[in-house]
Amino acid sequence: MTEQRMLVVLDEGATGEAPPGWRQAAPEHRVVHCPPDRAPALLEQASGAKPLADVVAGGQWVPVALRLAERYPDAVRSVLLVGPDPEGNGRASGDWFAAHGTRVASAREAGVEVEVLPHGPAGAPLSEPRVAAAVVATLDRLPAVRRPDW
Repeated sequence: MTEQRMLVVLDEGATGEAPPGWRQAAPEHRVVHCPPDRAPALLEQASGAKPLADVVAGGQWVPVALRLAERYPDAVRSVLLVGPDPEGNGRASGDWFAAHGTRVASAREAGVEVEVLPHGPAGAPLSEPRVAAAVVATLDRLPAVRRPDW
C-alpha cells in the first residue's frame, strides 16, 4: 500500500479533523488540520519520510509556514499560501507574496516549493471547500520536488 502524502493545514481553530470539503477534495492525502504550534512535532516525525508533507497557511500563519519549511526541509515538499486578493486580480496577492520574499527565497533555497494559490480562493477561510480544491489543483501541478520517483 502506498503511503499517503500528508497535507498539513495550519489553522488555529483546528479541531483535529479535516472539514468534509477537504476530505472530498484531497482523498489521496492525509489531511491534518492542526494548530501551528503542533506542526513542528508532525514535521519532525515526517523528516526523511516519503512522501514529503505539503503545508498550507494563510494570514498570520504565512511566516510560520515559511519558517517550518526552512527548519524542516527534509519533511516539507511545498508551502502553499492563501493570500489576500479582495479584487480578484492577483495584484494584492503579488504584493503580499513579495512582502515575504526573504523567507520565500530561503525556503526555495532549501529545496521547498513555495506557491501562492490562484486568486480565486484568496482570503477565504481555510475550511472552505474551494480552498481545498485550489490546494489540490496546485499540488497536482507541482514538480516532484527533490523526489524524482514520485
